[in-house]
Amino acid sequence: MIEALQGAARRRSFGEYLAVTVGGGVGAALRYEVWTWRGSPRWLLMSTFGVNVFGCLVVGAGLGYLWGRPAPVARAAVFGLACGFTTFSLYAFQAVTHRGAWNSVVYLVGTPIIALIAMALGAAITKPRPSSIR
Repeated sequence: MIEALQGAARRRSFGEYLAVTVGGGVGAALRYEVWTWRGSPRWLLMSTFGVNVFGCLVVGAGLGYLWGRPAPVARAAVFGLACGFTTFSLYAFQAVTHRGAWNSVVYLVGTPIIALIAMALGAAITKPRPSSIR
């Protein structure tokens, strides 16, 4: 994943900005759709947890697949989609406003751990083997 960040000093193309913008809009719309399926406080908490974990899985899978490939527009689309979809700011807000201190602690600590595992799993599943990289 470091390769994805190594080009930080280069100029971005219009296609990259368009991809991250469209991806972010689609991700935000999907997040809103999931969030509004049900109105209970428990659903809001669990949907935010699921969105964050799934979003990290998408980032890991997308970047794992693109590893070593010159695909800046696709990489921008993956970041836009996943970053528009995930809701860590809402996650923090829900953790401190949810009733029940024990549930808040489990939620606050468990989400990033499981999300990191999901991201690593996504990357491991889709990362090409060294012999398949051209």
